Amino acid sequence: MENRKTEILVSADIEMMFASGEVHSFRLSNIPCTWVWDEMSRGAAEYWCAFDHVSNHYKFDWMTIKSWTGSPVKSIVDTPSENIVG
Repeated sequence: MENRKTEILVSADIEMMFASGEVHSFRLSNIPCTWVWDEMSRGAAEYWCAFDHVSNHYKFDWMTIKSWTGSPVKSIVDTPSENIVG
């Protein structure tokens, strides 16, 4: 079976409370995500990528992901050079 996947960049609106009791809201962007089509929905893949990113990079008492969105990464295609015979 072919492993179908799409590379996505996720943006998420996060609210979290730190140990000090301060609550902050902010937006994170350009979170890399690989959506494997046969494992879960695209929305679930985007959510879990945002969740994992926050969990791996911040220390907090609690957090919530208020919203998220993703955009497929456009691949860079190399243009073949032309052979010029002189």
